[in-house]
Amino acid sequence: MSSGAGAGARAEVPALPPRRIGLADGGRWAGLIAPSPAPSAETAAAASVLGGEFEDIVYAGGGDAVFAMEETPPAGYVLVDVARTGSGLFLLDSLDWNRREAVHFGGGHPPLRFGRRVMWCDNLYPLRFRVQCDSREEWVIVVRSLGAVRALGEGATGRGADVLLHTGPAGELVLRARSAAGSGSLRVEGHRPRRPGGATTYPQTLVSEADRRPEAAGALPEGPLVLGVVEGDGDWSLDVRPARPAETGKPGFWNRLRGR
Repeated sequence: MSSGAGAGARAEVPALPPRRIGLADGGRWAGLIAPSPAPSAETAAAASVLGGEFEDIVYAGGGDAVFAMEETPPAGYVLVDVARTGSGLFLLDSLDWNRREAVHFGGGHPPLRFGRRVMWCDNLYPLRFRVQCDSREEWVIVVRSLGAVRALGEGATGRGADVLLHTGPAGELVLRARSAAGSGSLRVEGHRPRRPGGATTYPQTLVSEADRRPEAAGALPEGPLVLGVVEGDGDWSLDVRPARPAETGKPGFWNRLRGR
């Protein structure tokens, strides 16, 4: 997003074209970008059902950009990590083959801290992204295989956007959140296994919470299930409880009179 010209306006800074970088030569991002950790056996088994394995793909740039990555990950879910240097408006979207918006990753990306999102990759064309921000701002995007995801287990804590993997039985998901800005909301979405080339499916909202409520709870389906924590800029915690037994309806007034 270019700054408007006018008297007293700051000189326009040329945008840095997106470029592929390695983890060893990350420049200003060297302290933030770390190789994907080795997953546990359980996480690796579940992740293999939901996405393929590949080496981390890292691109860095500055200012507005529309670009395609040279690499095409295997079909399945992939993790998208993004960090930036500034604090102004920052928008990131993935684009389809016709350069139309496919996935909107939002704009809540605090400076110099990675936010994580999840997206489906059909392996039909290289991943394309559109970045909109001030020309003075630098950014980095890291695409990782799902094997780098954190396990939900019996619960997890975090801050801002993140992705978790649920491999257990169905239960109840309890969300507690506190916005960094003192107002706002947070939502947890569930992404089910998909078949490459199959019909498009959309994430299911599992639980959402606004500041006026101390906590919220919702049904958690049986795994494997990818959980995306979105629309949150503060601290949050997730706890998994056993599924509640189905409640038996009480007999109505006339049935009670009749002894039923």
